[in-house]
Amino acid sequence: MKKNVNALAMLLFALLVVPVTTSSCKEDVKQLGIATYSVKGLVSDIEGSFKALADDGYTVMEIFNYNPETRTQDGYAPADYAALAEKYGLDIISSHARTKFDVQDPEGTLEAWGRLFDDHKAMGCTYVILPMYMWSDDVEVLKAECDLLNKVGEEANKRGLKFGYHNHSMEFAAVPGSDLLLEDFLIANTDPDKVLFQMDVFWTVAGGQDPVAYLQKYPDRIKVLHIKDDYVVGESGKIDFKAIFDQFYQNGGKDWFVEMEAARPAESVPVAEQLKTSLEGIRKSAEYLKAADFVK
Repeated sequence: MKKNVNALAMLLFALLVVPVTTSSCKEDVKQLGIATYSVKGLVSDIEGSFKALADDGYTVMEIFNYNPETRTQDGYAPADYAALAEKYGLDIISSHARTKFDVQDPEGTLEAWGRLFDDHKAMGCTYVILPMYMWSDDVEVLKAECDLLNKVGEEANKRGLKFGYHNHSMEFAAVPGSDLLLEDFLIANTDPDKVLFQMDVFWTVAGGQDPVAYLQKYPDRIKVLHIKDDYVVGESGKIDFKAIFDQFYQNGGKDWFVEMEAARPAESVPVAEQLKTSLEGIRKSAEYLKAADFVK
């Protein structure tokens, strides 16, 4: 009997002193986002590119290059493309996409966007972002364009998606006949329940504005960021990424994507070299962001 008691005591002691590994003990993984627009020559090696992005630590993607005519993404059926990304541990949560947008044909516009949204829902997207539009200089037409944005956003909402617009520097020019900059006009004349805004921090600075000030001004409208620099994120020293991330997180923001332009004009560089160069820049951007204590 005494032996049994001693054996039980030793077992209990061992259970108490042996460290228990739980999920809370694992190192936190940052949500690093990548806009696949950054991967020049992507279609020449999609699987190799996806593997490289995953190896760099990217976890979520914003895709581009959806074809509304063929309803394909880089030549794949939408569900197949999402499965390919998932194979490498990448989650497609956003897309830069465009289709018909015509205030003279709102019905045709909504039909086109409805098909696009259906395909993006099949890819698991949360956001679908209109990446650029040449807005009217006429205030009344511009208001009609804002109304059409709202209607497109309503179509997105019906499918459980969020629709938004992405700025460049041109949105920080004054609207003729108004006392607002174009970005502010678009925000003021769209429904927050139907249209969100994705702020490209590089183009905001290029437009002469302060990204932090805009995040403070519109905490409930700017929901997604493009983290962008002259080239590799963090190398130019021109953009205060810490202040931007701090304000974005304070606003309750979560989703952002690294976006990079080509290092050199594409026509002068073979595709294989474009791909290699862009992936190297993307890797360096990831290293900067993974090391930054202000990135969650």
